[in-house]
Amino acid sequence: MPLAGCKAKAPLKEEELYALDTIITMSVYSDNTEAIDFAENEIKRLESLLSVTNSDSDVNKINDSAGSFVRVSDECFELIKTAKEVSKATSGFFDVTVYPAVKLWGFTSSIYKVPTDSELLEVKSLIDYNKIEIDESTKSIRIPEGASLDLGGIAKGFIADKAAEALQNQGVESALLNFGGNIRLIGSKPQGESFKIGIKAPFKEGYFAILKAKDITASTAGGYERYFEENGKRYHHILNPFTASPAESNVLSATVIGKSGEVCDALSTAAFVMGTEGIGDLTSKYEDYSFIILTEECVYVSKAIFDAFELTEGFKTLKISLI
Repeated sequence: MPLAGCKAKAPLKEEELYALDTIITMSVYSDNTEAIDFAENEIKRLESLLSVTNSDSDVNKINDSAGSFVRVSDECFELIKTAKEVSKATSGFFDVTVYPAVKLWGFTSSIYKVPTDSELLEVKSLIDYNKIEIDESTKSIRIPEGASLDLGGIAKGFIADKAAEALQNQGVESALLNFGGNIRLIGSKPQGESFKIGIKAPFKEGYFAILKAKDITASTAGGYERYFEENGKRYHHILNPFTASPAESNVLSATVIGKSGEVCDALSTAAFVMGTEGIGDLTSKYEDYSFIILTEECVYVSKAIFDAFELTEGFKTLKISLI
């Protein structure tokens, strides 16, 4: 979900780094030449705690000690608590215990395969956010033997917020952070104007919509970034926890906009998996968040952001339905 560029009189520093399995771009308007270094250090620190691809992370400590309580960092503890809360609110359509199925399909190794029915049945028994045990007194987490966690569907939004917080602590008042499918805006453009977020068109070049925004987080989930094809069928990496298989909803792209990066991240995944039938339930439970849900025939847009939303050329024939 790239961002449209903007011209500003304020000093601009742009930097890229590879972290969280994506290219992160930070565009910061500030006289503080060291501000980005603080943000980069925070990104790397949190990745080391939260990424399942890091063998020494808190997440892997939990997975390696399944069946026992594991004391974790404050950040990991709070993020897992939030993940469990969002899982409950979304009736399990978002679930961080889906990782065994992600591995089964080969999305962790890029050695892809379509599992057998018996393999799917076995792995489904390991997916259940309700079985995550949380001990507040010791900041410890326990999962059942055989289960495993992956915070990839919620951690990017969380880390983007923390990177923004690090920049703000250095006096930055205007910046845009692009974490791939997650965007974090600090304030507005230096002139006071809104930033413009371009929401990627699935399986096509360019954007299908532009959103004007200030000081928010936005997260987009779609099955068009990571997938493989077998026997003429495409299998993407966003799995339905109830089937342990790639989600087959009518949603092509789900974007959630709000103040909390981790909530936006998790809700965009849930909205993509559950399809438009569940959007009304999500909007009623998360009234402070806005949604942009793209299907083949229609784009659903929250009333709160409709005036800041615009379809691009080539997509103006799409029906817009307010939610």
